[in-house]
Amino acid sequence: MKTLAFLLLTSFSLHAAAQDYVLAEDRLSSGSLTLNGKQFSVETISRNGNVCEYGGTIKNRVSKDRDGCIVHFSFADNSVKLTIPDSAREACQEYCGHNASFEATYEKLPAACSAKGTAAMEKRFQTTYQGKRYREAAAIKQRYLNECDKFLYLTDWMRTLNDLSVSYKNAGDKAACRKALAPMDEWLKDYRPSYLNEEAYKREAAAAQFNLKQCSDE
Repeated sequence: MKTLAFLLLTSFSLHAAAQDYVLAEDRLSSGSLTLNGKQFSVETISRNGNVCEYGGTIKNRVSKDRDGCIVHFSFADNSVKLTIPDSAREACQEYCGHNASFEATYEKLPAACSAKGTAAMEKRFQTTYQGKRYREAAAIKQRYLNECDKFLYLTDWMRTLNDLSVSYKNAGDKAACRKALAPMDEWLKDYRPSYLNEEAYKREAAAAQFNLKQCSDE
């Protein structure tokens, strides 16, 4: 899961069982939406670490506070979209830090990508990897990526790719090892970490460079 994500119980409709909906716009911001009957709360963290926290009551798919913040809700099968009219932006911004916003589309989080699902996957992976069943270990990580890729915070995503590449390397498949690391190229070349993720980023970037060298054909 995204490292900074708020994992809150949410639901698709106002009367359905609780489910998780999270922000999946990019690898450097995170957030979650909770719907409980007609009540809601939303929390986000921007890529710069600034926070939004807002909540209230939904009536006819609209929420209003006493100070002029208005939020419109649009429901789809696997997502909930929050929009703010231009006339209400200043009032709604009072609930957010600088350049932060909660206006976004929040997507249903698959069970496999929840904190519980991720922990179960990691336990299976570690057991399989330590048992030297490297091809099977790679398959576990690949299935996880197939379902959860877009929900992963940058450094969690990088760690997952590193685990996948090492599994392929130990299985004797250097080509698959290099392929697993390829999506990280742009992040290793152009990205400059912030204070929020610098330590984890440098650790995973160093691991990726080491793994790539180990998987080279030379």
